[in-house]
Amino acid sequence: MNHSLYIHIPFCRHRCHYCDFNTYTGQIGSIPAYVEALISELRIVSLAKPDIPIHTIYFGGGTPSLIPVSIYEEIISAIKAGFMLGSDCEISLEANPGTLKKEYLHRLVGLGFNRLSIGVQSLDPFDLVRLDRIHSIWDVLESIHHARLAGFDNINLDLIFGLPWQDLETWKKTLLRAIDLSPEHFSIYSLIIEPGTPLFNWYQRGLIKQQDQDLEADMYELTIDTLKGSGYEHYEISNWAKYDQNWDFRCRHNLQYWLGYPYLGIGAGAHGFSDGFRTVNTLTIHDYIKRMSQDDFLQMPFPGTPAQISMDAIDIKTQMSDFMMVGLRLVKEGVSEARFRKLFGRSMTEIFSQEITTLTRQGLIEWSEAEERKLHLTKRGVFLANRVFMAFV
Repeated sequence: MNHSLYIHIPFCRHRCHYCDFNTYTGQIGSIPAYVEALISELRIVSLAKPDIPIHTIYFGGGTPSLIPVSIYEEIISAIKAGFMLGSDCEISLEANPGTLKKEYLHRLVGLGFNRLSIGVQSLDPFDLVRLDRIHSIWDVLESIHHARLAGFDNINLDLIFGLPWQDLETWKKTLLRAIDLSPEHFSIYSLIIEPGTPLFNWYQRGLIKQQDQDLEADMYELTIDTLKGSGYEHYEISNWAKYDQNWDFRCRHNLQYWLGYPYLGIGAGAHGFSDGFRTVNTLTIHDYIKRMSQDDFLQMPFPGTPAQISMDAIDIKTQMSDFMMVGLRLVKEGVSEARFRKLFGRSMTEIFSQEITTLTRQGLIEWSEAEERKLHLTKRGVFLANRVFMAFV
């Protein structure tokens, strides 16, 4: 079965006010040792189960665009040496505006990178300052321009709405400006004020309030309608892909998660799921390097590595629940009855009869009328998706 590789690059120049991701500043000097550890982890996994077919690779962060291309050459070489890399493999790099230079992007394309995910977050100058982003709108324009010249024809833009100070008109302006940049894909999320962030401290001190839920819903509805009118398909709760007869611009790597296929998590804090095991790696750069410096790990059972702080066998009932929750994120495709039965040997209407009946009566999910029987969110269910997901926990 095709696997995906997620490789975490935790280095950042600066930590933004809203960020609670597993990222670290001031540790650029650890990059060589960290990459050596990454390559060791890749080698261990490939030795435990040789010739795993890989059809997507995603470098997430952090700021992966801080890593020199020469280092990516080493990582890609290690992947090719230990895995079966598909000829049409989707290779994505997360990047921050202002870190993407012309020569860098050209060299990435030459190495095989074919998808770029740019952390724009907003195209409003005030938003960028309040979020403590270190790039300007000009940096965004320049990054996209250089990426196009380098040959990237599959670009995603990350945006955030529901900022505490944001109104509907401000969000609309950011959205329209982003559409004018003609990316092939959008990932758009509502802000969550996470504990431990500066935004959370402001919230506790009463300096900001959480966004009004009705206004946030209006922003989401505006997003859905505006992107649909601009030629983008809403295929997942927070993701849109440009309509194109000749190419599917949906993120193949993320589809791997939502369709319940296996993926390997490599690097500090990375998560994975393969062969019925869910894996979680140690969070810190220092501990990750230390763990991967051991000499007695070559015979670990797949998908185990010394970097992991947990490797848990997931029982069938939990796998079924997870399959329903992530599959229902696909707003049109939903969950296939036939695929559920093929994977688990039982019908989902048998396993989740009460949940499906209740949610259907509430108008949150419905069966597709297509030839293949699938369960998916209704329009109302898209706005109340968390209620649907919680029913399968």
